[in-house]
Amino acid sequence: MKKINEQAETISPALMGFAKVLDVQNVRSTKNCVIYTRVSSKEQAENNTSLTSQKMYCEEYCKKNGYAIKAYFGGTFESAKGDERKEFKKMLEYVRINKSIDTILVYSYDRFSRSGTNAAYLSQELQKTGVKVNAVSQQIDTSSPSGRLHRDMLYLFSQFDNEPRKDKVVNGMIENLRQGYWVAAPPFGYTNLNRKEKVKNHKYIINEQGELLKEGFRLKAETSLTNKEIVAKLRKKGCKVNYKSFTRILTNPFYCGYIVHALIPAEIYQGGHPALVTEVVFAEANKVISGEPRSGISKKHKVNELPLKMFAKAQLCDAIALSDNAAGTATPLTGYRKKGIYYYKTYQAEKAVNVNAKHLNNLFTEELRKYEYENKHTDKLKEEIKWLITERLSGQLNEQTQLKKQLTELTGKIEKPELRFINSELTKELFEKYDEKFREEKAGLERKLANSRFDSSNLENIIDRGLKIAQNASKLWHDWDYDDKQDLQKLIYPEGIIYNKKKDIVRTPRINSFFEPIPQLVSFLEGNEKSHLFKGGLNSRLVVPTGIEPVSKV
Repeated sequence: MKKINEQAETISPALMGFAKVLDVQNVRSTKNCVIYTRVSSKEQAENNTSLTSQKMYCEEYCKKNGYAIKAYFGGTFESAKGDERKEFKKMLEYVRINKSIDTILVYSYDRFSRSGTNAAYLSQELQKTGVKVNAVSQQIDTSSPSGRLHRDMLYLFSQFDNEPRKDKVVNGMIENLRQGYWVAAPPFGYTNLNRKEKVKNHKYIINEQGELLKEGFRLKAETSLTNKEIVAKLRKKGCKVNYKSFTRILTNPFYCGYIVHALIPAEIYQGGHPALVTEVVFAEANKVISGEPRSGISKKHKVNELPLKMFAKAQLCDAIALSDNAAGTATPLTGYRKKGIYYYKTYQAEKAVNVNAKHLNNLFTEELRKYEYENKHTDKLKEEIKWLITERLSGQLNEQTQLKKQLTELTGKIEKPELRFINSELTKELFEKYDEKFREEKAGLERKLANSRFDSSNLENIIDRGLKIAQNASKLWHDWDYDDKQDLQKLIYPEGIIYNKKKDIVRTPRINSFFEPIPQLVSFLEGNEKSHLFKGGLNSRLVVPTGIEPVSKV
């Protein structure tokens, strides 16, 4: 048999041209590297020197072994359970583009990844492109099969070491969720005042963005606006929510006081946080997602000259008094345009009602003027309405006072064991027992206060906004666009209005209890009422002034 070199001499040059050439693209031997450092949690990043140590050891390794450092990546907290980390992906992209890099340098292989077989696969794929993953504290020659096996075993051991800790943490999270404690970052619209404490001591409040977000749920529940239209309205008012987030928010039961999580599939629990909206509003807002039919007016039918469509109803009987039966015979008005003139109409088998839109709009404007008043009455109106509200809600306010008193007393109880423990008068076991008991009681009281639907500290603001709307009601309604007109109408008259064509009058089945006493109060202040209004029992009809927030242009 001829020797190999002798065989080569006998092969023609033309045939030799078909021999495979060395793929120089996959050979990197430049001693240029990047350094990747990371820790697993934000707390480690803020309080630990691990990141600095990792970087220092990697730099020392480069000096001893003649490596040139071309870039640094990481330097922050990133979970190693998957390979979807931002800094990690940036590093891989940098190495792919920069062909001069031949090494990714980490302090230990578990800093690169703890995803086991996936980490091994990723290292193998990098090595095919000429890039090695080296750990300065675990120096292994990965150019040999045994070295690569050793490296891959370290990846698997890292994953195996991490799994029990992960299970312990996950089990704890599941237990907390089932007890109503949220274990993740606060959803949009909420602030956790005790974020550095145990989840059982977390205290969630609805922040300024959350107060604005309430309007988004209301608009979704009560109008036919699209999510994009609602988001645009919210952003005009200062809410920083975006379209994608808003779509997710609408379906998150957290906002009506409940907790769901991927760790507890098919389970839902009452949360210990304050609800942003009621369950009714949440359910109504989600009807469109579930495909249930909803009432409302589509965008193409929103004509600014016909704002009373579906809101106004035509009374089809001769009775003027709006008893329940009379109101029940009313049917909604739609609208149309003929020869440039707008009309409200209703199709009825026997009696069709047709009215000039401008005429009915003027009648409604006159109704709104009933709540308007002169500036000189502002201070007195504030005083009287505040008196009415506080009288009506005295029980709830007293309950809040008692809760605050209990909270103060409990805070004192928490401080006493702490002092006794510091002075060695109490054992650690007893201190922890009392401390946990008192803190759980405190968290319960704080939740009750947070869930209270009436905030006395916000009363002045509510009254100011409500009176400002009342004082300018007809002008606001005239100047605003279709959707804002609808908001104002529903705010003052939650059940709409009824038009009696025979008498040519407008009736109001129900008036928002905040606005209802204003005309009589103004009449009394102007000297048209001889007896004091409150003695007539008006305050018995006054309830919490809800619904002021939606109309926030004033």
